[in-house]
Amino acid sequence: MWYWIFRIVFIVIFKLFFKLKVEGLKNLPRKTNFIVVANHSSFLDPLLIMVTIPEKIYCIASRYLYKIWWLRWFFKKTDAFPTGSSSEKAVSLLTKNKIVGLFPEGGCSRDGKLRKFRRGAALLAARTGRPVVPCAILGTYEALPRGAKFPQLFRSLKVKIGKPIYLLKEFEDIIDDVYLQEGTLKIRRTIAEMIDEG
Repeated sequence: MWYWIFRIVFIVIFKLFFKLKVEGLKNLPRKTNFIVVANHSSFLDPLLIMVTIPEKIYCIASRYLYKIWWLRWFFKKTDAFPTGSSSEKAVSLLTKNKIVGLFPEGGCSRDGKLRKFRRGAALLAARTGRPVVPCAILGTYEALPRGAKFPQLFRSLKVKIGKPIYLLKEFEDIIDDVYLQEGTLKIRRTIAEMIDEG
């Protein structure tokens, strides 16, 4: 219940105080659940993904953020879970047809530029057979960069949803590292291209 309450609140905030544009909603898979993967340059990014995707997302949040009491409370209310032991939890949710979201850069970019991706998204896709939905978030670094205390209102924000990326499911107990690296690079390259297109 809390997730949907927060979603409505943030929809109102982004409509009133920002110029939010969403592209590519038609790319969201209709017949299966999926893994949402996005770039991360601002604390606004998870909220934008929550507002943009019309279904509930179980987000993986950096463990260090749980040290902040109000964020810990927010994560608990929205059913987010911390990094570290997140892999099995995420696999379990995906096999139960839930949607999992993560930011594979491992934290906010300090300069707004896309950083190297960790392999978690590719690993989840390989283990569950669920598609990855790449999302490019634009404008949030200018609106609320890392370290800023207050956002700059009425900035233009955009979320671009790309076509699903399907990584073949591996049935072996051990998934090849080269396979995961190729999948990770493919996901990052897709998001980078959407960012460059603006």
